[in-house]
Amino acid sequence: MKQGIRVLGIDDAAFEFEDEETFLTGVVYRGTEFIEDIVTTDIEVDGGDATEKVVELFNRCNNTTQIKAVMLDGISFAGFNIVDFEKVSEEIERPVIVVTSNKPDRDRFKDTMEKTGNYDEVFDRLGDAEEIELKDGKTYIQYAGTDFERAKSIVESSIIHGLTPEPIRVAHMMGRAFD
Repeated sequence: MKQGIRVLGIDDAAFEFEDEETFLTGVVYRGTEFIEDIVTTDIEVDGGDATEKVVELFNRCNNTTQIKAVMLDGISFAGFNIVDFEKVSEEIERPVIVVTSNKPDRDRFKDTMEKTGNYDEVFDRLGDAEEIELKDGKTYIQYAGTDFERAKSIVESSIIHGLTPEPIRVAHMMGRAFD
């Protein structure tokens, strides 16, 4: 019997503020042992397509019926391109867990969005991140399509060491490798 659930981790690639696009990388991991799939798609810098692009990445994966959850590295990609993770969860019928190692400063983030003309009302609806204690420290999660305990369990089971789940860590590394 194969161990571990399949989780799709998503992160964006590096970009310059004058860029119109960058890309998202999705990595499907089974437990913390095996990478089973890698997918990419373009995304607008400071655009409004993050939600649809996350759904697109999920749908392009092999064996979507076996993916049990999606993890996102934060609620925004490519600058201020906000992911409505609740909508993503509804559309793909899977839990979506947003993970960040630093406590989000919602007021500062909102102020910056407003000052740069990138405010997205979805941000107000998504609520605050909740702290979870891991063996190596604290991290913060937001989630949809599941409850706190299940979201925490999925995050914990996806970490080898540190505070970053393997699907997100590898998606981050791959995005940085091709910038």
